[in-house]
Amino acid sequence: MNPDFDRTPAYANDGRVALIVVAVLMSAALHIWMMVGLSDCAFAPLPGQVKSDRRWTRDLPVMQMQKMAGDPLANDLAAEGRPAPPPDAERPEERVDRLSDSTVQTVMPDMPVPVADAAPKTEPAPEPAAVAAADWQPRQEIVAIEPPAVPEAEETALPRLVIPKVPRVAHAADVTPPVELLESVAGGNGIADAVAAKPLVSGESGGTAAIARLAPMPPSVDFAAGGTGGTGTEDPFGFGVSSPALAALAAIEAKADAEEKDGRKDSQVKKHVAEPSPPAPPPNARVDEKKVASEREAVRTLRDEQTPAGEPFQENVRVGLGAWIDPERPQFKYFRIRMSSRAEKPLPVVSKDMVFLLDASGSIANDRLKACRKAVSAALRGLNTGDRFNVVAFRDKFTYAFPDAAWKEVTAETLEKADKWLGRLTAHGQTDVFRTLRSVLTLPRDPARPVVALVVTDGEATSGLTRNAEIISRFSSLNDGLISVFMYGVKPTANAYLMDMLTRCNRGGWARHEGFRWAAAEGVPALAKKFARPVLADVSVIFTASSRAETYPKLVANLCEDEPIEIYGICPADQKEVVFQMRGLNGASVFENLFRLPFASAEKLDEGVRREWATRRLYALIAAYTAEPKEETLRDMRIFAKHYQIQIPYEKEIK
Repeated sequence: MNPDFDRTPAYANDGRVALIVVAVLMSAALHIWMMVGLSDCAFAPLPGQVKSDRRWTRDLPVMQMQKMAGDPLANDLAAEGRPAPPPDAERPEERVDRLSDSTVQTVMPDMPVPVADAAPKTEPAPEPAAVAAADWQPRQEIVAIEPPAVPEAEETALPRLVIPKVPRVAHAADVTPPVELLESVAGGNGIADAVAAKPLVSGESGGTAAIARLAPMPPSVDFAAGGTGGTGTEDPFGFGVSSPALAALAAIEAKADAEEKDGRKDSQVKKHVAEPSPPAPPPNARVDEKKVASEREAVRTLRDEQTPAGEPFQENVRVGLGAWIDPERPQFKYFRIRMSSRAEKPLPVVSKDMVFLLDASGSIANDRLKACRKAVSAALRGLNTGDRFNVVAFRDKFTYAFPDAAWKEVTAETLEKADKWLGRLTAHGQTDVFRTLRSVLTLPRDPARPVVALVVTDGEATSGLTRNAEIISRFSSLNDGLISVFMYGVKPTANAYLMDMLTRCNRGGWARHEGFRWAAAEGVPALAKKFARPVLADVSVIFTASSRAETYPKLVANLCEDEPIEIYGICPADQKEVVFQMRGLNGASVFENLFRLPFASAEKLDEGVRREWATRRLYALIAAYTAEPKEETLRDMRIFAKHYQIQIPYEKEIK
């Protein structure tokens, strides 16, 4: 036999190779599709598990079904029947007539009536007459009269209390709160002072109350056509927002100002002295609100009262002004102020205290948690020299990596300990977001060091306080701008409403992962870079009344080298300049500057600045509604959104 006939042709070998390559590619594509598409699917239990779970049902009797001819209870009653009365039985009405005609006394005897001018008797009262018993006395308990406690003669001598008729007041409120409540809301000066106009303030210290401040224009403003002056409850720019919402927000603002003023009046100004931080309290300790308030007051004292006039810093920052006049409403002008650190002459970078809060609940899953552990470990190595840190893992309970101390210096030893602690974390349990965030307030705050919290989570609160609006309002009220909060969502379905509103109300920002689950934390370094190098912390911005501007946001974030500050506003079109004062802390040094920006040299912007301003004002309304949900605020929100043709963010969630 010719051996050449047994040899396989070359084209046949090529076909086998191609078939194998195609099979491998198809298998790889199928596995990738199953990993991505079926990663979150829940499968039915295995047959063995079902068999073991149902093993206990073997001893139960077989269920039997029977068809009943009728209602069992009705059938039983019909079968028993009611006993018939005997023929000679007396009917009830005959028995009543017989007893009423009886000569036997069946009621109590009449009580003697005392005489008005008779002297009081000192001897004991006689025993009541005996009453003969009867077979059946149906009215005895009904007509029995108790002896009077006060004689009738004395009753007639008592004066009669007459309540005068209260005259009706026209246009009176349906519900009027007590006077002390009105004084507490208005700061002790009445409702009129609570809604009185005041200069607009942007970026003042204050959490939810500061975010919710929508103060109208001062009464001295004289607008062109379409604008009106404000007395505290009017709508100066004609947005269609009614007065009740503005009055309520002004009342919140007045209350916050009164509390802040009283607190500062009693505080003593002390120079800052760097002291070692005391050990952290137990992880489950409750927040001492008085301690948090004293730390917040210490920051404000250092920033506002210790130095009458701070050092100027206009040479260390670059400030730009851009403006655009609305062609549909030419009487108004929208503007944007952008401030960034000057690279050639920056302010010194401030040492900060950094706390990482890592969600280790079951909804994260171990593959995402592994990526988050690596991201947090890398972020720890990106801290600056002089920074301090701590790490928290939270589920339905939370644990600190260093429970024996509040803050740890960045050293090779502490970083290695943090890595070992992170490596032991596994995903399980529920998620308690509020309790974990609130525990950060127990960490001591050095007035000269800003505190930044980075939360890596999916934002789904499943334990403890689970209502998003309540988490936002309660924590923002407790924090009041003391700690900057940044949040990172580890999956596309992360809770955007909670993360967005919580960070806006607490000097922060947020981001969300939109890719595959095994790269869930790839955006953490970019978010951490925004607050890595702070140069001006606890910033407050105050616009003068002469600027005639309404600006947002009210609570301004810290100024960092890699992240500028942006403020959007609206003012009359004939306004020549905008003037504002900025004050902040660089360590223990206070910096303050008055900026005067003329519109003549402003950059020409497009209509996007109008949308940016309207969006920020809408967020301020959402924050006000979150803090105090009222139908008037929700209605004003819808009117404002319709006027500017924008969608209300998280409308379903805020309801």
